[in-house]
Amino acid sequence: MCPFRSSLRTSFAVLAAVLLSGCNTSALPAPVSVSYRASLFGVGQVVIITNTSSHHLYNVTVVGRNFKEVSSASVKATDHLPPGSTVQVGWLEFDNWVPQPGETIEIYADGHPVPKVSVIPSSTE
Repeated sequence: MCPFRSSLRTSFAVLAAVLLSGCNTSALPAPVSVSYRASLFGVGQVVIITNTSSHHLYNVTVVGRNFKEVSSASVKATDHLPPGSTVQVGWLEFDNWVPQPGETIEIYADGHPVPKVSVIPSSTE
């Protein structure tokens, strides 16, 4: 048997397995809007996540990253975010990691392995 055909069959099998296992996932980021407000305690920013879709989102997770200081934190914001609903995450939910302007925020939800990415602005309005 030709080694090229064997390699081609293996590649096809892997591709088929990936496609079939991902039937319930979307290549699009979680359908949310991300906004910010100043913390009521004067400690960093609060991330405001709103489900903009007509579908329920489950296991909504927020990851904050500071690439300059090479630090990050993650938190499960909620188990269930109904359509049109909002959840807020700040330093207290992040277990004392303080979201600051210029840092990157990633929002994940079940069925959406690609994150919604946002950068915390230098000023919130």
